Amino acid sequence: MNKVPIQIMDLTTLKAVVFELNQEIVPSRFENAQQIDSHTIQLGFRTLEKLKWIEISWLAETPRIVSIPPPKRYGEKSTLAKQLKNLLINLALVEIAQTGFERIVRFKLSSRPGKEIEKELIVELMGRHSNILLINRTGKIITLGKQIKNSQSRLRPIGTGDIYTSPPPLKGLVPDYFESFNSWKENICLVPSSFKNSLKNTYQGISPALTLQIASNDYKDAINIINQSVKSIELDTWEAIYKKWKEWLLDLKNNNYTISFEGPTDFKVWGQRKSKANNPKIGNSLSIYYSNKIVERKINSIREKLKQDLGNSKDHEMRKLEEQELLIQSISEYLTMQKKANNLLTLQSPTKKQIIEAQRLFKEAKRKKRSRESILNRVKFYKKKISEIENCELFLDSLMYGVNEANENKLDSIIELKEEVEEYICIKKNSPKFKSNRKKEDSSIIKEIQSPSGLKIQIGSNNRQNEFISLRKGKKGDLWFHAQETPGSHVVLKSSNGLFDDKDIELAADIASFFSRARGNKLTPIIMVPIENLQRISGSLPGTVRHRGGKVLWGKAERAAKYFPHN
Repeated sequence: MNKVPIQIMDLTTLKAVVFELNQEIVPSRFENAQQIDSHTIQLGFRTLEKLKWIEISWLAETPRIVSIPPPKRYGEKSTLAKQLKNLLINLALVEIAQTGFERIVRFKLSSRPGKEIEKELIVELMGRHSNILLINRTGKIITLGKQIKNSQSRLRPIGTGDIYTSPPPLKGLVPDYFESFNSWKENICLVPSSFKNSLKNTYQGISPALTLQIASNDYKDAINIINQSVKSIELDTWEAIYKKWKEWLLDLKNNNYTISFEGPTDFKVWGQRKSKANNPKIGNSLSIYYSNKIVERKINSIREKLKQDLGNSKDHEMRKLEEQELLIQSISEYLTMQKKANNLLTLQSPTKKQIIEAQRLFKEAKRKKRSRESILNRVKFYKKKISEIENCELFLDSLMYGVNEANENKLDSIIELKEEVEEYICIKKNSPKFKSNRKKEDSSIIKEIQSPSGLKIQIGSNNRQNEFISLRKGKKGDLWFHAQETPGSHVVLKSSNGLFDDKDIELAADIASFFSRARGNKLTPIIMVPIENLQRISGSLPGTVRHRGGKVLWGKAERAAKYFPHN
């Protein structure tokens, strides 16, 4: 379980990364830069062995410096990337400096090692005040990640051409390894408050993650301790915390950093002894951590927005349907009117007045009948729209169930679903009309597992994927499965690739049951059809098909659940 949504790169982590980078890319020569978004830059440095990349982000929620594998070429033409390439080309990175408990890192560059520093790339990792700045030898700012106007900060506005000034000095005492237990405890207890607040307000370099780490190795215990008043903490607990405090300071002093993903926080870079057998690179591990967390945040953000949009659209269509059904009830008396008119005309000697009344009744009944047919068409239309929305809701829910999928694949799938919803369900007034003949790239990576006989079983995660696996990539000999008369994913057993048996059929039917609205049922009727018997219904959503023939099987969703853990 994640203790916090995203653990920030605090002072301790920053020191660990800077120490590692000094060993890996100093000295090196600057070679390339690319900006992948408005708050993230990637820099390439050529060492004697190879080109190594680092990523610097000044995003308020996840400011960071991490090592990354060689990235795809992207964002080389951004203004900041072009400026850095022009200004730093052929300069050597001779030092990466970070002093004290400040979260400021200076990348110092000169023409070659031993020469005067010509440029400094300054990275300030300070939450919403994070930034990246390039200064020349006189301290003038040449370019930067974001301008800070007077209206945004009276204390320290920053812009191109200004002389760089450091942020205000840190408040609090400098942590000292040689400070006695009594002095340390007394300083923290000067102002009665919770332990986490007292520690943060007393000493420099304290983050929420570090506070948890020195409190206990167990998350629940750590939370309990840091929220206690400093006046109520027992002496033995104080002594245990002080011991951890000393371990932390000793590791900082000796640059003893090893990353671990166990304990009260998502990760920890101190307090472990180094091992030659298993000593992962801190920068690379953090790169994977932040990349996954950022993608997860994007997925959750899109999911919540989609859930809201689909819910609003469904409510709207339901109201329209109810209105039409009420109209149906109000005009259903046309048969009674016809009967009454017939009775008047079948009289032996109807009067002129009765004939006129019968004609009026016939005319009104005819009008109501026409209205009823029109309303029935609208009822059919709204029911179809509601069914399409429910199908998208099912896809959104099914994205929570994976087969060890990479987060990037999940993000691609949910973006595809988002595009479908925007094109077909929640169409915006200013959106261009969808053109059925427009070119689309191949679908994102398809969710699939292996059947007992070793054949692939593919599952559609949205309408486009349904069409992709069933109509575009389905081959003669493949078998198609779908929950009968209920929204669900297309499931394709790739039986064209080899021999299959009853176990393969059973698993495919169970999966079709699991990825349907009938997931909660003990048994679900599943239609199995040779894929060549499918035909696309034109004018409908992608993946909407009709079929010839087929066989009804019974699927058990609970049998398929073990293949798809909930994310």
